[in-house]
Amino acid sequence: MDSEYSESEYDPNDERWDDWEEEEGDQQDIKCLFCDELFPLANNLFGHCSRHHGFDFQKTRTELKLDFYQCIRLINYIRQQVLEKSEITIPNIREILNDDVYLKPTLEGDPLLYGTIHKEYDLVVILILIYQSIDVDPTTPLEHELLKKLRLSEERLFNTEVRLKTIESQFDEYRSMVKESFFDVYSDLVSERSTKSLKGSSCYEDRTNYYFNSYAKNDIHEEMLKDRIRTESYRDFIYENKDIFKNKIVLDVGCGTGILSMFAAKAGASKVISVEKSDIIERTKKIVEEVNLPVQKVDIIISEWMGYFLFFEAMLDSVIAARDKWLAPGGILAPSHCRLLLTAIEDEELFNDTFNFWNDVYGFKMTAMKSPIKTSVIVEYVKSQAIITNVVPVKDVPLHTIHKVQLDFTSPFTLVSTRDGYIHGFLGYFDTWFTRDDREIPSSQNIDDKIEGVLSFTTGPQGEVTHWRQTIFFLEHSIKVEKGTIINGTIDCKKSIENPRDLDFEIRYQVVNQKEEDPKQRIQKFYLR
Repeated sequence: MDSEYSESEYDPNDERWDDWEEEEGDQQDIKCLFCDELFPLANNLFGHCSRHHGFDFQKTRTELKLDFYQCIRLINYIRQQVLEKSEITIPNIREILNDDVYLKPTLEGDPLLYGTIHKEYDLVVILILIYQSIDVDPTTPLEHELLKKLRLSEERLFNTEVRLKTIESQFDEYRSMVKESFFDVYSDLVSERSTKSLKGSSCYEDRTNYYFNSYAKNDIHEEMLKDRIRTESYRDFIYENKDIFKNKIVLDVGCGTGILSMFAAKAGASKVISVEKSDIIERTKKIVEEVNLPVQKVDIIISEWMGYFLFFEAMLDSVIAARDKWLAPGGILAPSHCRLLLTAIEDEELFNDTFNFWNDVYGFKMTAMKSPIKTSVIVEYVKSQAIITNVVPVKDVPLHTIHKVQLDFTSPFTLVSTRDGYIHGFLGYFDTWFTRDDREIPSSQNIDDKIEGVLSFTTGPQGEVTHWRQTIFFLEHSIKVEKGTIINGTIDCKKSIENPRDLDFEIRYQVVNQKEEDPKQRIQKFYLR
């Protein structure tokens, strides 16, 4: 693995010998650059070199504007010349200062380079440059120990960065939530008029949408790995089909933590190429389109691209781009087929908890928080008993043949109530299949139907829980139904114009009631952010 660090990332003014702190405990004396005299501190050594050997290191560093690594190279060059008893001449100083050969210590365990360094980050960078950029194999016990410390330090630094980013994200969300809650309480107390005015502004909608959709923006990697259905489905498909992975080239699009790549490698793949860029999905797509792989084609593409309501975050765009550019004829996609389904639910408890909770929050009226809920998609776990109609497919996604233009869609649906009760909202989820070839799953094929050589799972309420949960579209007005009541409608799903990661919905529906000759059609818009 190439180093992810470069010298340009660091400010040389931050790396000063006179800023270093001495560590407590045993400490090695530092050998002079030119003679055998020893010194306890770096500054003592440099003062001696200036007075007795006519070499002012600090002045040289300032005049030549040396960064931290150029200082390391210069020290090692001088030590090498002294060790070889050569006359110290510098015919081309810039060649020496930029030659990575001089990053390797001339003196094994030179305390001038390591003993007084208190910034572990700098030590890691130096060791990375020594053992990776120069490709030096450790041969001595000290080099082995330094390499071991490098790997441990890299791991600690990575974990620290991850924790820091998580804490920053959580703090930003908390701060936003506090601002929103205070703002809405204040608005209610001041006047209903001011609240209505603010509701009409795009600024208000942006803030409240952010709050209600923050549920879908927690740290997802840990949640995904703990999702047994999701992770074990990929693992089982790969391990149970080692014959098609053995000696094959596999591309993992959106590899995240790399767990799928590791499954493929363990199954015998000859090469696993992993691509990841998690901040903006459009950049992920560009990476897939522009990256130069070390091969012409790949045999298998694996990707865990599915989001809430299947299409949230638009990760499928990247998989399609990778398929069109890199997948060899007859190649395999895992998963190979997904299906989006729609039903209706009766869940008065969840409906009340979602809407009526804001009527009295520890004695405060927060009804202003209700407004965005009417248009916000809710991602939540729903019990299978809540389903009150049949389940219908609204979009099939055959991975081998689907195109990007087909990802925005409008689908008709007809739901029939299976009992008397109330419909509080529509509910969406998806099923997923893994096949050994490019076969499409026929529309008549149910997720519970077993197919030899095919692995599948559902994210619906009738299956085991997954991190995708279910997607709920709460109706502004619940529908009273009897067994056999028919609801006809269409669902329109498309990427948001403002952010292609997000989804915009429009659901049109009407209740077919024999008592009404002209049933009224209702239209409701929703947003998944």
